[in-house]
Amino acid sequence: MPDPRLPTEVELVYEVMPCNAMRTAQEPIQAPHPCAYFRKWGTYHSYDYLEDGPPPTPGIVHESIYVGRAPLVPEVLSGCRKAPLLALGINPNLPGWWPRSRGSLNPLFDDYKQYAHYFRYRAVAKLEIPPENYAAFGGGPGDTPFSRFELYVPPDSQGRRLIPTRMQPQKMYQAYQGFLDELGAQKGWSNHRLALGEDLTYGNMVACPSAKWVIGPSSGDPDLPGMTREECLGIVDECFHARKYFLRQLFQTLPGIILIFSHSTAAAFIAELRDRFVAGSPTPQEPLEELGRRTIRLEYGVLGDGTALQARVIFSPHITGAPEQFAAAKQEVLRQLLEEADAGALAYNPQTKHLRRARGGCVFCPMLAIGPCDYAEELQPLSTVPRLTAESPISLLMNEKAVQGELYISQPVKGGAGEVWMLEDADRSPL
Repeated sequence: MPDPRLPTEVELVYEVMPCNAMRTAQEPIQAPHPCAYFRKWGTYHSYDYLEDGPPPTPGIVHESIYVGRAPLVPEVLSGCRKAPLLALGINPNLPGWWPRSRGSLNPLFDDYKQYAHYFRYRAVAKLEIPPENYAAFGGGPGDTPFSRFELYVPPDSQGRRLIPTRMQPQKMYQAYQGFLDELGAQKGWSNHRLALGEDLTYGNMVACPSAKWVIGPSSGDPDLPGMTREECLGIVDECFHARKYFLRQLFQTLPGIILIFSHSTAAAFIAELRDRFVAGSPTPQEPLEELGRRTIRLEYGVLGDGTALQARVIFSPHITGAPEQFAAAKQEVLRQLLEEADAGALAYNPQTKHLRRARGGCVFCPMLAIGPCDYAEELQPLSTVPRLTAESPISLLMNEKAVQGELYISQPVKGGAGEVWMLEDADRSPL
């Protein structure tokens, strides 16, 4: 935790947003950094918001300008930092790689607060240019990730290339929302507003995107840029072990339920956190079907007052990449969610019409000027103070962060999962 004065959830925004640019543009040219691998995926149509500063309202559709082709930035957690459910993947997906979604738009903000706002509110969709506009701007077969083609977006009288945008629904994210809808319906929570980004957030063990987590040449698609063994292990060592982006966020979010959809993610997660499992005894080599049938729990640690903080870990085949296998496992995932709700681990708050927040403080939204925290009244810090806000003394914010660190350090992730990360994630689909 490099700067104890910044809360973890805020600090990660300032670290992750520029990370891949520094790893690729500010490294010795004779020794390419492993994370430069992600530049092999090419460049994509990017946009910025027209107005400076974070948008005044939620959502990701705002007046935007086209800024041309660019590599993609790393991603932070999507949604509320204290949502009680977390869905986890290996690394972010990349819709623009696939021919049928070349009109995808990717954020390229020069404002950290805009970046934070985008990932707070992305929810079930990313952005794209409407197909008719994409064609009118010259988009077509010659527009590939490895071309230098840029759309011709006519500038207005002030030289701004205003571009229309629309939501590009992501099937994976829509399926997450489906679990929330079914949970609310089966529990009889009338008029609930359970939503992806509010009650279920999603993140990744590695921050930079690719269309697949590919090790070596891909027999199915020779154009997919495969990682060498050295690149794979170097990326994992840099992002997961050294910078600990995912782990630091996990121990700030402290979700009560972690959902893992795919064998490669399951194997890497189990291998890295193997000493923290207190029920179910999962192993990286187990089939998802076996992991998905039993109760598996992970312990974050024990607070000074003796409270043990735990998470139920639920495993399933990939929702969109392995639809037939997922269809067979879907009801088991829902059964386990309902079991946690019946036991009180997932609790509904009729005042907010959302699930109650996970344990721990958070000042992400107010400190980054996104807006007021919608759940401030129910947040319970890990430290001994009754409440934390963005205006709290630095000493209190530092103390909350220190408790997070103590949970993590009490049983550190040892690394050394090595070859487990070498499993290729074949369970990916474009949208």
